[in-house]
Amino acid sequence: MFVDLHFHCLPGIDDGPRDWDAAVALCRAAAADGTTHIIATPHVLRDPWINDDPAARDALVAKLNELVGGAPVILPGSEVYYSHELVEFWEAGRAKGATGPLTPLNRSSFLLIEFPIREVPRNAGAILHELVLLGITPLIAHPERNLELAEDPDRLASLIERGAVTQITAGSYLGEFGQRAMESAFEITDAGRAFLVASDAHSVDRRPPRMAAARALIEARWGAETATQLFETNPRAAAGLG
Repeated sequence: MFVDLHFHCLPGIDDGPRDWDAAVALCRAAAADGTTHIIATPHVLRDPWINDDPAARDALVAKLNELVGGAPVILPGSEVYYSHELVEFWEAGRAKGATGPLTPLNRSSFLLIEFPIREVPRNAGAILHELVLLGITPLIAHPERNLELAEDPDRLASLIERGAVTQITAGSYLGEFGQRAMESAFEITDAGRAFLVASDAHSVDRRPPRMAAARALIEARWGAETATQLFETNPRAAAGLG
């Protein structure tokens, strides 16, 4: 049974489902695949701010929970596009008794962060480390699909040494994002640098949840203990579910 920590299921606010019917269908497809808990992670971007109101996102989460009837359970989160101002955003929110536009995964200490697809900004290691010092664990979204990290494993290793952890996309293991992303997912896992697997689902047809198939592949290649860590133990811990 899966806790899926990267999932675009809130309708009409990013490149996930367009409406409530599509959102419900996507969540029910995840439940049929074995997912019991989904963290809704809509894109949060700066310049201009997009989806920067956590209360508005929470309202969508509440309505989606009502529509799916608890199977699966939908929890709040966000996928934050990297900015060198992440620390300032976090501290400004905390000063007001909240987190501002940044919602960690189920409001735990884990914050899902997405880098530009082609590169990692030069100051990223320092910024992620500052977040760690504030008690936040940066969870790097799909590093296997970032061109720089896929080509330079040492760059990813340096970010992990600074306190970050990684979220590998289930579909990457299955070749759904191309040969290079699949090879990178395998290399990251071989090196022991994969922390958890999530679907990054967007739609039933275009980007479906494929957690069960990915787990079967990982268990066959790396063993049941690794599969349990990537699909159960670490996701539950990151979501604050024990």
